[in-house]
Formats: sequence, structure tokens, C-alpha cells
Amino acid sequence: MPRSRARPASRERRIDRINWMEFAELVPRHINTALLPVGTLEAHGVTSLGTDNEIPLRLSEAVAERVNAAVAPPIPYGVTAHLGALAGGTHVPAPAFTEYVTAVITALAHQGFQNIVVMNGHGGNTDALKEAARRAHEETGVFVAVFQWWIEMRPYVEEILGAPGGHAGADETAAMLAIAPDQVFPGRWDPSLAFEHRDSILAFPAPGSLLYYGGKRSDPVFNARTAGKFWERVVEHVGEVLEDLVARWNREAMPATHRRRAPAGRAGRPNGNGGAAETRERPRGSPREKK
Repeated sequence: MPRSRARPASRERRIDRINWMEFAELVPRHINTALLPVGTLEAHGVTSLGTDNEIPLRLSEAVAERVNAAVAPPIPYGVTAHLGALAGGTHVPAPAFTEYVTAVITALAHQGFQNIVVMNGHGGNTDALKEAARRAHEETGVFVAVFQWWIEMRPYVEEILGAPGGHAGADETAAMLAIAPDQVFPGRWDPSLAFEHRDSILAFPAPGSLLYYGGKRSDPVFNARTAGKFWERVVEHVGEVLEDLVARWNREAMPATHRRRAPAGRAGRPNGNGGAAETRERPRGSPREKK
């Protein structure tokens, strides 16, 4: 059975909106899981440049209570090699991005989080995030997962929206219409914005700000009711998946504390079981013991 953990009285789940003393009272005694939204600034058809930041942040907020997690401030700049050259895009080289994300995950681990889920909103970040997650896990023992909502939702997109997903396509546009309608601009839609991604072509920049795959177009859906239905399914399904993941991490068979290096001022802080958390440094690269 998952380890029982009392839910905090505070309803605020965003780390940047609570006081530092409240944080010390909550983590890890009542909350041991952090959701870290990561995205980028990039052209997205008829939605805002911040689409890849907005969706993972709002999704993290929507599932945080169910998962009993805190929501870390988002990382808004990512690896945007293919569309970074279009107006408003930003690109951070993968090595620098990997180092930075590794440092952020490690800092969250040192502050007491035992589980960290990176809520990725941008496909270009994937390889770098996987590497960052691996490094942080090996260096601290913290459990880390990289979660990509659009991949998890692929089986449901066409069923609800009538078209498959794509970059700035039916799925992302519907999500934005549901959570941030002021960041969707239907009047700017033109079918010529869409480009079919082909494995035979590697273009910098991609010749379209809406990309679809496998020969099936993913034109935007502008029906608010349909978009709302889709987002409800996203929140429900993702919440179920992450709740199961965290419950498995928290099972009695899993160690409840990590032998990580304690940052200044955090040594001996109580763990979720009412005792003092271990603060010995784990040898670099050694895996965490499991039964």
C-alpha cells in the first residue's frame, strides 16, 4: 500500500506563491513530490508563443492536488532548433539546457522532494530532459520521470477532436482554447501554415508553424465545447497516470528517504515519517538500493 501522507491544509500548490516557512512545514512531511513544468518560446500556428509553457503549467496545477504534489515555477526556454528562427522563438543549446535542468532537479531534491516529475511541453526538449533526469537521479537518488502529455493522449485525440495531434495542431490548439482562450487567434488561421513532417527532410527552420505527421492533417479545432471536453479528458487521464506513478514510488518497498547531500541550513530536517532525514552524501553514480 502507498505510504499514508496527510494532505496539507494550504490549498496553494505553487512553490513560488507560498512563504518559505510554510514550505519548510510542508516539504517533505506532507508533500514529497514536485511537478516541474518545462517548455519553450516557439511559433505555434494560431496560438501564443508560450503554448509549450502554458499547457504543462496549467496541467500541473490541475493535477497537483490529486497527486499531492507541489508545482515548481516553469522553465520557459528550451531546445528549439527547428522553429527557433521563426519570429519570437528562443533556442537554448542542448548541453546548456541539460546542465541547467539537472541543476534545478538537484536543487529540488536537496530541498526535500523525493519524487520529481518533469512536465514537458515541448518535443525538442525530450532528449536533453531524459539526460538531465538520469544525471539528477544518479547524483541524488531522487526519483525522476519525464512526462509528455501529448504522447500520453495520442489514443484519445482523434476520438474527441476528429483529427490526430500535431505541433500547433488539433490537440495543442484545443488545450489552449480550453485553458487560455485569449491566447488563441482563429482569425489568423490559414491552411498554408501547416506543413507535413517527413522523415526525409530535416529543415532549419521547419517550413511551417503547424506540423502534422503521417499524412493526416491536424488542423486546429475552434469549438470551445469540444476543446473543453478534450481538456477534461487530459486532466482526468494524466492525473490517473501520475497518481499511479507516485503511489508506486511511495510504496513501503521503496526507501522513504534519500542519502543525498544536505544543503546549508537543511540538515536534519524531519522526513515524512517524523524522524530526521539522512544527510549523508550518496556516492556519485551509485543507484538507489531497491528490494
